[in-house]
Amino acid sequence: MLVERATDDVGIRVLLGGAVIADAAPAVLEREPVESVTVADACEAETAYAGLTSHPFPACFSCGPQRSPGDGLRLRPGRVGGGRTACTWTPDGSLAGENATKVRDEFVWAALDCPGGWTADLEGRPMVLGTMSAAIDAHAEVGERHIIMGLLVGHEGRKTFTASTLHDSDGRVVARAEHTWIAVDPHAFQ
Repeated sequence: MLVERATDDVGIRVLLGGAVIADAAPAVLEREPVESVTVADACEAETAYAGLTSHPFPACFSCGPQRSPGDGLRLRPGRVGGGRTACTWTPDGSLAGENATKVRDEFVWAALDCPGGWTADLEGRPMVLGTMSAAIDAHAEVGERHIIMGLLVGHEGRKTFTASTLHDSDGRVVARAEHTWIAVDPHAFQ
């Protein structure tokens, strides 16, 4: 795998075997943060997480039900109405960086992923993440219970647009993201 500066000198590209598999560049988020629910409401939503009974990618790092404790994030975003999902997340110490109390950014990005996707019908219309723009406003704390909210924004052909927000235990915004999902045949990924 090779990481190099993009031809526009603004972003970077990741190549595997000469093929571009990812690119990154600065972006501006357009949506306001998704308003949080209470911890009790988020816990209630987790009991209705559709991925426990029908998951197109059960080994998903963020929300896969085949993940064991300590392996992956084990998020369970359930619907709470208004095109939204909610779940709790208490980051494990294994997700910390050099500062043992702060979650590494890549895991914050991973936590912002699937709560958006589950706002749509992932069981009936499997999708994968096409693009994601995110902003981290504060550090996620190891061992602290957070609430992650997802919001369905709309559909256009094979694309679904969503947003998500990570809140700390006091309800403050830690990070947020906007996503474009692409409908796929999950059997093509086996």
